[in-house]
Amino acid sequence: MRSLQRTVSIATSAASSKEIPYSGYERGQVIIPAGSSITTLTWHVAEKVNGTFVPAYDSAASPAAVTQTVAAGRAYPIPAALAGAASLKAVGNVAGSVYVNLKG
Repeated sequence: MRSLQRTVSIATSAASSKEIPYSGYERGQVIIPAGSSITTLTWHVAEKVNGTFVPAYDSAASPAAVTQTVAAGRAYPIPAALAGAASLKAVGNVAGSVYVNLKG
């Protein structure tokens, strides 16, 4: 089983957020450090590493952006709606850093 742990810079735009290669991983967690001001993560996906990122949407009858409400000092699973994405970016309501652990 593969695993990856890294610190990821989150910005308020996908263009400025750091890419998270996700191909080959089955699941993961995002850890919001204590003291962080990030309260919302909105996910973007690309068809390949260094690809073109687009907002991720769920498969509901009225699709909505894949967004998570988060709090400092807590860990959250990467949303199941992102399974199969080759690469991810998280966009925050404010800039900061998070920790990402991936398993595959």
